[in-house]
Amino acid sequence: MTESVQKRREMLASTPLFSAIPAALLDELAVRAKPVKVDSREILFSKGDPGDRLYLVAKGLIRIGVLSVEGREVTYGMIKPGELFGEIAVLDGGARSADATAMEASELLALERKDVNGFLQRHPIQALHLIKVLCDRVRRADDLLEDVVFLSLPSRLAKHLLMLKSTLSGAEAAKGPATIRLSQQEVADHLGISRESVNKVLSKWEQAGVVTLGRGQITLDKPDALEDFLS
Repeated sequence: MTESVQKRREMLASTPLFSAIPAALLDELAVRAKPVKVDSREILFSKGDPGDRLYLVAKGLIRIGVLSVEGREVTYGMIKPGELFGEIAVLDGGARSADATAMEASELLALERKDVNGFLQRHPIQALHLIKVLCDRVRRADDLLEDVVFLSLPSRLAKHLLMLKSTLSGAEAAKGPATIRLSQQEVADHLGISRESVNKVLSKWEQAGVVTLGRGQITLDKPDALEDFLS
């Protein structure tokens, strides 16, 4: 086995979908996995595209979302290293149900639909692990719907900023204030609301010393204060 195939096997084994698969079986997929590099802001696929492959994030961050009827973006989730995305369309043969966009330069592994389906046909017991992953996706969707229906705008914004803190700021967050290098418009797009609404809340928080607003970035000076909006 080459070093590159072994590395791909280790990456696949780190995901919930493939973690319980014996190494010998996982090699069947590792040899077929293809490395993919995408630039920041690059669109990997759009809603309605054919679902011909699933992806594993090795490095970087991928945003999954859609455009609302008003033309605003709504974020379903942020896919971090070690996580999969694009598996739903691959498994049911339908079109993509959302857009996938790189939030930063990212490195991925891609598995073609025919290779995934062929593997599951040869090893049907492994489909049980896939069911668990898909159930987790459904639970996340339920949580998102619950947030939209029940949480106030400040609570939704606080929850989203804390999620971005954990995914975008990396090691910086552990040292104190975390800087999220996204504009207020981008954060508003993630939530499917207007920039004006986001700015109104952030401006109040800046006056209270909770955040610092800059050009194309938001620094969370007091993350614990944002946690209070979730209780």
